[in-house]
Amino acid sequence: MQEWDPEHFTSFEHLCEVTLAAVREKTEAEQIYLWLRAPAPQLYCYRPESGLLCLAADTLPTLPISFIERSLVLGQLLVEPVAQARGLWENVEPEAPRLRVSFPLKRHQGLEAVVYLETRRRLDRLPMRHQQSIQLLMHYLAAELDGRRLASQVDRERDQRLSTQADLVRSQALQDAFLNMLQALHLVGVKLSGCDNEDRLLHDAVVLAREELQFDRVAIFLIDNDLKTMQGTWGTNEAGELTNERHFVTPIPEHPTVQEALRRKDYVLVLEDAPLYYEQQEVGRGWNAMVSLWDGTTPIGWIAADNLLWRRPLKAYQSEIFKQYAAVLSQLLIRQRTQAKLERFNRELELRVQERTRQLADTNRALEEANRRLSLLSLEDPLTGIANRRQWDITMEREWERARRHQGVLAVLMIDVDEFKSYNDHFGHGKGDQCLQRVAALLQETERRRTNLVARYGGEEFVILLCAPQPGEAERLAEQIHQGLSRLQIPHPASQVEPYLTVSIGFSYLIPSSDKGWQTLTEQADQALYHAKSRGRACTLAYLVDAVPVIAPH
Repeated sequence: MQEWDPEHFTSFEHLCEVTLAAVREKTEAEQIYLWLRAPAPQLYCYRPESGLLCLAADTLPTLPISFIERSLVLGQLLVEPVAQARGLWENVEPEAPRLRVSFPLKRHQGLEAVVYLETRRRLDRLPMRHQQSIQLLMHYLAAELDGRRLASQVDRERDQRLSTQADLVRSQALQDAFLNMLQALHLVGVKLSGCDNEDRLLHDAVVLAREELQFDRVAIFLIDNDLKTMQGTWGTNEAGELTNERHFVTPIPEHPTVQEALRRKDYVLVLEDAPLYYEQQEVGRGWNAMVSLWDGTTPIGWIAADNLLWRRPLKAYQSEIFKQYAAVLSQLLIRQRTQAKLERFNRELELRVQERTRQLADTNRALEEANRRLSLLSLEDPLTGIANRRQWDITMEREWERARRHQGVLAVLMIDVDEFKSYNDHFGHGKGDQCLQRVAALLQETERRRTNLVARYGGEEFVILLCAPQPGEAERLAEQIHQGLSRLQIPHPASQVEPYLTVSIGFSYLIPSSDKGWQTLTEQADQALYHAKSRGRACTLAYLVDAVPVIAPH
């Protein structure tokens, strides 16, 4: 199995492959799948000969869907036997009942995934460290899937927000370009664009239309969403005074002139010598002009103007200005409403982003904790609980470089359990594992300095690194180890050395130099250990340069 190191995964598929390979190895699974049902369906299969495979969608019906969905609904691990009849993946009669297992990976709403496998191994009989390791792998994979989902969702919402803002910027740019083309409306457009709410916009639109565009009377009416009711906003009475006419609410007249104006976009309807009204009372005669306000293809109101006060005739350019003025006002009114909606949307989106960010932070903290725990597992010997060979190599390289810079001394003790094969043959591998665990515990208890390191080097061999040891410290430590084993009195009837378990120890001191690698010190201690075993075992031997190793006091 590829060594577990979360920081070195090159891709999501790489993570899935390593995770499924690890679970398959620990459970002895015959088949193993990763099924992502939400947010996007995807099916992966791991096979030792070909690695991780992404399967087609039509492969999914071969899995027990109801069993997997039940596991997702319950949110817990489900295990049940597979029918004894030959299944799709079986080639021979099984020697033991086959079990199917579904591990749900459901963390937050929107993520639904399972790891499904079939095995003949009873999961409840797996070693506790394997069960804990599998659970940790599942938590890590679920956290990674959820983190990817939340990150994708945050990105989409951010992109949507940026797109909406970009649309608003483009609309404003088009409007500015249009206003620049109409010098006669430039001042009006600038002033109206400074209004900070819809009511102020409608108020100033009436005032500026009379002052800057020289219309006698102006009134603006709005239409509700069902296109059946009209409401007054701001207008002008028969004396030319500005009035608030929001109290005026009435059904839209069925008059052909009004209906035609609301059907035609960018069109000014002008009636000459028509009756002019205020408060539904006729106050005079003159020309009356109407132009509708539009939001896309939907009418949202209209502007009415007449010449009641000064009786000036409507010139051709005034009609064009009136039409363009209505277009400007429509855009500003839409922008005002869009801005209000956008502000509400931004407030809601900001709250959602904060929540998603909080969830992502929680997920990242969980990932960091999982990484920390997985990193510890990758540096720990699973049998004895002390440092493994990988941690030994990393620590030796670091401490060697540090001692080389400061011209400090390092010492290494290489410890080998005497005649351990005979012990295993006599008592069995289970007792052999317990024996190694007791020896590791003794070494860990004997050497307690935090700057030093006790590790399992391989098999029945252990090593101890002493950083900046005092003269004779390695000899004293070796003697304490022999005495500790003597007190334990672990029976070893198959030993030709002693009736109790013993160890052989070789050690070496060395000041690191730039022309030697850190392996030199370990090799010297190993040579001393070799001579100690050659001289009958159960003793300690020191490595001496250009001399025969000598037995340390014991």
